[in-house]
Amino acid sequence: MTTAIWARVTPVSAFKKQLASMDVSEPVMVTQNGEPLYVVQDPEQYRFQREQMAMLRMLAFAEKDTAVGRVMPSSELLNRLKSRSDEYQLNETGEV
Repeated sequence: MTTAIWARVTPVSAFKKQLASMDVSEPVMVTQNGEPLYVVQDPEQYRFQREQMAMLRMLAFAEKDTAVGRVMPSSELLNRLKSRSDEYQLNETGEV
């Protein structure tokens, strides 16, 4: 891994000293003996990144489904979802 793509790189010794006051609004690569050790980032930024990765996975699945013809008109999808919703509501009330 090259450090050229990282805006901020800091050795682990400096990271330990600056931990309480360190700005992690952008990811920080922490190194030990010049080798990457950790990447530290803001929790909100991490959550957003995870959501982006999940969306990319869903898009990849959709592309595969489309490529093999696993598609249906939106009207059919809505009818199936409504039918399942109606079944679920009946089961929750105990009715048959």
